[in-house]
Amino acid sequence: MTNDREHAKLERLTFFSDAVFAIAMTLLVIEVRLPELHVVSDHSLAQALLHLLPNYIGFIISFLVIGRFWTGHHRLMGMIDTADPALVRANLLLLMAIAFMPFPTAILSDYSLLRVAIGFYTAYLLVVGLVNIWVIRTALRHQSQGNPAVAEDARLLRRSMWSPLVIAATGFAAGMVSPGIGLVAMVVVTPFVLLLVNRIGNRPAGPAPAEQA
Repeated sequence: MTNDREHAKLERLTFFSDAVFAIAMTLLVIEVRLPELHVVSDHSLAQALLHLLPNYIGFIISFLVIGRFWTGHHRLMGMIDTADPALVRANLLLLMAIAFMPFPTAILSDYSLLRVAIGFYTAYLLVVGLVNIWVIRTALRHQSQGNPAVAEDARLLRRSMWSPLVIAATGFAAGMVSPGIGLVAMVVVTPFVLLLVNRIGNRPAGPAPAEQA
C-alpha cells in the first residue's frame, strides 16, 4: 500500500512537471510575432519576415534548451522510486525557472545585438543549469537499486548535467565579444558538447576492483 502511494505521488509530480515544460515551450512562439506591413507587397513582407530572424533564432535556441532539460527530467523520473519533500521543493524551483524562460527569450529576440541581452540570457541559462543539477542530485538519492540499466543511466545523467553550464558559459564569453558571435557559439558549440559528453559517458567504467580473499 505504501509503495502504491509513493508511486502515485511520483506520477503526479511527473505529470505536473511535463505540463509546465510543455506550456513554457508553447509560449516561446508568442515572440515570433505576425509582421505588420505599412505597404502590402511581396517585397515588404519578405523584408518583415527577414527582420524577424532574431525571433526565429531565439525560439529555436530556447525550444531546444527547454527540450534538453525536459529530456533529462523525463529520464530522471524513470530512475527513482519516490518523491520526498526535498525533491518536490527542488523540482518546483526548476519548474519556476523553466516557466520564466520565455522572458529571457523575448529579451534575446528583441535586443539580440546588445551584449546585455546575450549576457542576461546566458546568465539565466547558467542559473537554470545549476537548479537542474540540484534536482538531479536530490532525485538520485532515491534511484532504483539493483538495476544495472538504471545505474548506467544515472551515471550518464550525472555526466550530461554539466553540459548546459558549458554551453551557457561559452555563449556568455563569446557574447561579451560580440552578441552575434555569442548566438552562433551557442548554436555551434551545443552539438559538440553533447557529442563529447556522450563519448565520455560511453567509455567503460573500468574493471571492478578485485574482491579481497
